Amino acid sequence: MRNRKALALFAVLALVAAACGGSGSGGSDDVEEVVETTEAPATTAAPATTAAPAGDPLVLASLMPLSGDLASLGPGIALGAALAVQQINAAGGINGQDVVLIEGDSGCDGAVALTSLNDVIAQGAQGVMGAACSGTSLAILDTAIAAEVVMVSPSNTSPQFTKMDKKGFYARTAPSDLLQGDVLASLLVEDGVGSVSIISRADSYGRGLAEATAAAFEAQGGTVKTIVYHATDASDFSAEVTALGKGAADAIVGILFPETGCGVLQPAFEQGLLDSPWYMTDGVKDAGLASLCGLGTALDGFKGTAPGSAAGEAKDAFEAAYAGVSADGSPTFIFAPQAYDAVMLMAISAAANGVTGPEIASGLVESSSGGEKCIGVSCIALAADGVDVDYVGASGEIELNQAGDPTAATYDIWTTEGDTNPVLKSVDFGS
Repeated sequence: MRNRKALALFAVLALVAAACGGSGSGGSDDVEEVVETTEAPATTAAPATTAAPAGDPLVLASLMPLSGDLASLGPGIALGAALAVQQINAAGGINGQDVVLIEGDSGCDGAVALTSLNDVIAQGAQGVMGAACSGTSLAILDTAIAAEVVMVSPSNTSPQFTKMDKKGFYARTAPSDLLQGDVLASLLVEDGVGSVSIISRADSYGRGLAEATAAAFEAQGGTVKTIVYHATDASDFSAEVTALGKGAADAIVGILFPETGCGVLQPAFEQGLLDSPWYMTDGVKDAGLASLCGLGTALDGFKGTAPGSAAGEAKDAFEAAYAGVSADGSPTFIFAPQAYDAVMLMAISAAANGVTGPEIASGLVESSSGGEKCIGVSCIALAADGVDVDYVGASGEIELNQAGDPTAATYDIWTTEGDTNPVLKSVDFGS
């Protein structure tokens, strides 16, 4: 189910900040340079902190890929955040004022995202829902921290974030890929796969998930024939696909993004490698690969894993609301529940503590656990009244730890039917 076009709801919310202007999108820069230089992220002169005085509205930004390799997913994820803001404002906003949501383009590119981040900070944003790609967030995180602006990502899954000193200004509502590696390895073993070859993006997301999957699969008795990494800015992947096929494995694991993923899958089809079962991950779920790559039914029956949502009242309420605003009536989209939760957590903390970045940061962890359980906008009213709340998200319990990582998560096992990825089953992990 694809949400490619800008949706009416998000457009309306973007216009709330009409004087804000557009975010910089720029051209497509070398993503590999950004994501592989994680020890020294892209830097720029940090903008001055734009502390919002008491009584000012809560100003948030959405930094999703509206261009580049994940542009097919960005709008559908961003719609989850826009839905949260719509509901918050319908219930009275924060401190009696509407929440302002500014739309920005992260481009899945550090340089593009940095321009957009500086732009939204200059417009007064105190919290950011994003970025989507792990490497992009790594590239801009120092700038956000220096400006004392909170970042809560719905889709950063690289294990690298866990050990970083984020000074309380970063959290994520998607779990680390150390867990997804376990889920994928268990699926392979359950399906009777004895050996795999892996092809993966050569960035922080791809390397982290490839290594986690390989380690977990080998720990369960499986054999990893080879791991082939492809450059994220490459245009020809034939050599990598040929190397992948030499492993003669029982199955292939593809850790890909949509556009460059087509560059891998098309030569794989030509070389006969799609005759083997493939297992994918969250990077291509809901991207409509069959049409995007021009492969027809060649991908049908392939399986994959992705962070999902725990069953319950919060999930049901989110899906009913999302279906009402999505372009195709879809009740959900990859990482859209996590985007909704990212905004809700920032808003709950703002209601309890204040609307500046440091105030929001001070209450993120507490908003996700340890108090009175609540869902959706009901949590905001409670928090504003001084109640210690435990937000139960559209994606599940969340339960952030001090590193800003969720310690409760649900993973979906999905398959491919044309351009759709129906969920076969879900696996829950408690805190």
